[in-house]
Amino acid sequence: MNIAKKLEKYLVLSKQFEDKGHKGNKFYLSDAGKCERVRFLKRKGVKTEFDPHVYWILQMGDLFHDYGYKALESQGVLLKSEETIETKHFKGRYDGQVRHKKENCIFDFKSAGKWKFQKVMDGVGDDDNYQQLLSYIMLLQDQGEDISDTGFMVYMNKEPSDQIPVAFFQKEYHLTNQRRKMLREEMDKMVEYWLKDKIPPCTCPAWMRNYNAYLPLCQASEEAVRKVLDYIEADKKIVTTKKGLYLIDGESRKELKI
Repeated sequence: MNIAKKLEKYLVLSKQFEDKGHKGNKFYLSDAGKCERVRFLKRKGVKTEFDPHVYWILQMGDLFHDYGYKALESQGVLLKSEETIETKHFKGRYDGQVRHKKENCIFDFKSAGKWKFQKVMDGVGDDDNYQQLLSYIMLLQDQGEDISDTGFMVYMNKEPSDQIPVAFFQKEYHLTNQRRKMLREEMDKMVEYWLKDKIPPCTCPAWMRNYNAYLPLCQASEEAVRKVLDYIEADKKIVTTKKGLYLIDGESRKELKI
């Protein structure tokens, strides 16, 4: 028996089952600040597929989260964990709440490799992450929750070493009026695309090309994207990877040329 292959098969199947890209969903708050076209296509129901090593990276992130919850809960400081926020067009799940200076504060865990971890420690901003965190705070406040304007991003080092011996690092962010305005404008823009059924432009940064499973559609013309969305409207299953786009019919798999 090849145990390694069994582990890989279970990993891929379990992560594919968790795939969030399905028709009728909402914009995910975890995608705040990311490519506008990707966010639109994800809500339309275009599913993604990754190589096994990428699924393992995602699984390791889950393991780090589990450790964080256990550590905080054992010390009696975890007020809430994995709470869902939902509006008409947006949905998200923040990692937890703690008490800080007599206020309830949102926090989010982020596992990071040595390059990213060092960058954060050096004070370089991480726009996508803090937009996600502050979106949680803003929507909770909109719903009348007693939540502080302060939130914490807690980074967990996936590659500790003599060069970077720090295992955990925390950054504090604040929902200022300027950031609140920026978040609302971004949300309004995505809702407008959705209501008008207008395909957004690709706004992927250059570094994302090696990681973007929606790359074929980001590079496609609007006409080509419409043809793919027509498949989905006809209840066809479309899967995209960074290398190609595929039509799935039972066990058969056909590459789509767009």
